[in-house]
Amino acid sequence: MTASLVLSVAGSTLVASAAAGQSVRVPLPPVISFPNGDSVVEGGQLAIRFAANGGASVSSYRYSVDGASLGSVIAAGPDGAADVTIDVGDLSGERPVYAVAVDRRGRLSPMTRGSFTVSVMWSLRGRALDMTTWLPVVGATIRLEPVGIEVVTGPDGGFQFAVDPGLYTLTGTYAGPPSLSARVEQLEIDGQGLRLDLPLFPDSGS
Repeated sequence: MTASLVLSVAGSTLVASAAAGQSVRVPLPPVISFPNGDSVVEGGQLAIRFAANGGASVSSYRYSVDGASLGSVIAAGPDGAADVTIDVGDLSGERPVYAVAVDRRGRLSPMTRGSFTVSVMWSLRGRALDMTTWLPVVGATIRLEPVGIEVVTGPDGGFQFAVDPGLYTLTGTYAGPPSLSARVEQLEIDGQGLRLDLPLFPDSGS
């Protein structure tokens, strides 16, 4: 017994026969791997490889990072594999990669999901702000205890520390005029890092 496949060409209808139960053959889901490892520091680059998983001949891959939109395309090499390098940015934690294989007829495979991890370079980052104007404070001294590390804020009022997860006390001082200060106790820093704005208040009598 045969099944009929109806095709429309330039206003005409053609009928092709196919064996009953025969299914259209699509590529198998691709294999996603990370040649240089699946962990990278924020701001770095990550190498990703897409490889054919046998089956139909693969000509390209559609892929995306962080979402399943598959908005990027890369051609496959003679071995059916493709390599791409991405900038991971500063979004830390586990991040997904999605991909489908595309054969020479444009047929898509089922989707494959891989994942990589972006670790933080700076576990605490922020800005010192004058709470009366909410403008950045340049030249403020920011100190983190109990580790006893001090930094001086730059042109944007920014500061950053690289420390292990835990509870800390953060203080900020500015000689002025006017003199400003701030203190934050029981500040929890975890493995995902922390960003905050530190408002500096006028000292009494300044």
